[in-house]
Amino acid sequence: VKANAYGHGIIEIAKSVVSSGVDYLAVATVNEGPQLRESGIKCPILILSIPFIEEIPELVKQNLIPLVYEKEFIDTLDTAASKFHKKLEVHLKIDTGMGRIGCKPEDALDMAKLIDLKKNLELTGVCTHLAVSDSFSREDIEYTNKQISLFVTVTEDMKKQGINPGIRHCSASGGTLFYPDAHFDMVRPGLIVYGYFP
Repeated sequence: VKANAYGHGIIEIAKSVVSSGVDYLAVATVNEGPQLRESGIKCPILILSIPFIEEIPELVKQNLIPLVYEKEFIDTLDTAASKFHKKLEVHLKIDTGMGRIGCKPEDALDMAKLIDLKKNLELTGVCTHLAVSDSFSREDIEYTNKQISLFVTVTEDMKKQGINPGIRHCSASGGTLFYPDAHFDMVRPGLIVYGYFP
């Protein structure tokens, strides 16, 4: 429901999809979270962008779930959550090839271990973003399958080390439509919810 549910009205769409059985929502920015909470939405809300430092207290207060991928930010969130006497859920974002935000796959296990050590944080999900899952070119299909394979390897490594990755998710609209094997535990359909081809 990010960006005012793509212009369709964040409150109206959120209430509609939650009443239809959706059990997680995602927004682009922290300031969208309080709008949902004030309207009575109680389900988990994932923040897809990295918040500004000054937004962190509101994020913690509203029980929003941030994406994390670097030590400094993890430390900052843990400190903020301790001030509110809360255990904050976080999802670890891994950059498997999108090149936007996320830790390197080879650093993901260390980041997960760091979160596991924090008193006021709980790792409840691990995710990535598929860069070209809406493309039908052979090269892009191969690239997407490599991203999916890398994501599986990293999350399986976590399990072998005794770390529960929680909800595994990587599919936005393209992945939801064209890569059923990459649905894992949750999908993040965006434009397709509103009838647009990705």
